[in-house]
Amino acid sequence: MAKQVIVYTQPTCGPCQEEKMWLKAQGVNFEERNIRESDTYFNEAVQLGASMTPVTLIVDESGNRTVIHGFDKESLKQALEL
Repeated sequence: MAKQVIVYTQPTCGPCQEEKMWLKAQGVNFEERNIRESDTYFNEAVQLGASMTPVTLIVDESGNRTVIHGFDKESLKQALEL
């Protein structure tokens, strides 16, 4: 069951670094989008309701979207079916 995982981050964000390490440890492939390097990524994160990073967008095969604000292991586990 392949899911697209996009993590909106910024370099000075400790929870962002923790989430990326955790996802790698779980074997989850993800795309990192640094909101400080791209106005497009910043605007995408804002459109997802971001007031902080990380913001994680998970899209399943049916196109259903889940947005998780902050590094929330339990929500990530549930959304990624880990």
